[in-house]
Amino acid sequence: MPSTVIPVYYDYASSLCYIAKKVMEQLTGQLDVELLWKGVQISRRHPGWRNGEVIGEEARGKILRVARETGIALRIPPRWIDSAYALEGAEFAKDQGQFSAYHDAVFAAVFEEGKDIGDLPTLLRVAESAGLSSTALEHALTTGMFTARVQATEAEAATFGVIGYPTFLLGEFPLTGIQPADTMRLLLQRYVEQSRKHVRH
Repeated sequence: MPSTVIPVYYDYASSLCYIAKKVMEQLTGQLDVELLWKGVQISRRHPGWRNGEVIGEEARGKILRVARETGIALRIPPRWIDSAYALEGAEFAKDQGQFSAYHDAVFAAVFEEGKDIGDLPTLLRVAESAGLSSTALEHALTTGMFTARVQATEAEAATFGVIGYPTFLLGEFPLTGIQPADTMRLLLQRYVEQSRKHVRH
């Protein structure tokens, strides 16, 4: 039986999405699931997020609490990062068969190395380190080749009532946020078992 596909709505600007990625890496080989990462620029969907704005103490406190609960270390950016180009770059990377390497590199650049991937030259260097052509990517980004694709994902997220990030879409049920690895394994395993029962009936 093929792996159960679970869409995950994420943003490279979101510390909690980075934590979710690292938690799910801990579960590699323990769950028969395939995560389908779908990029959403939070600042376009939620007016409270403003690119370039300082991340306040309340938001920073929430991130640190989740980091402690999950055991994931990270560097929280001082400001909300503009992720528009990075998300479009992810679509470019998918078309090149290089999504996984790009996804790893971009998240690491922000939350491990403290880089601003909202800066195009910085993003292009990160993409090049992941094996992509920076010239081809720059052309795709500056001409808006993948803008509509990301916006379509954002519209799709809205139809499913996705309001927080990350969101794991379990059938029609949006599971928002991230829990420690053991809890995530139980939640997702239960979903996999239930969805397979439906298939058999």
